[in-house]
Amino acid sequence: MRKMILILTVIWINSGVLSGCAGSKAKVFGTDMPSMKTIHDNKFHKINDERLVKPNRFSSDKAEEVHEEFKWLPNPTLTMYVFKHLTTASHPIPGYNTFFRLYTKNHIAAPGEQEG
Repeated sequence: MRKMILILTVIWINSGVLSGCAGSKAKVFGTDMPSMKTIHDNKFHKINDERLVKPNRFSSDKAEEVHEEFKWLPNPTLTMYVFKHLTTASHPIPGYNTFFRLYTKNHIAAPGEQEG
């Protein structure tokens, strides 16, 4: 009996969910809605029927000014040589050089911080 009630409940829930998908888009949204392309063009490309021009944000002079004003703080690199050795499973590993930075992140100096 419980199995029959469970099956009927599942069928009832599924029919309710699927009946929501049976409606047409015109009933839900209406027919006077603009298309997504029209909305996008109105939002991003035109103001009063005038096409927008993307501004040139950085000239070469401004980019150089930014690089002069903000400098990277030094982050020393330590080089380490790992000698040839055997793994726990007796596989040979040749010697190699590796490096790691002293600090985990590179930091940028505030304006005027590296002067003097």
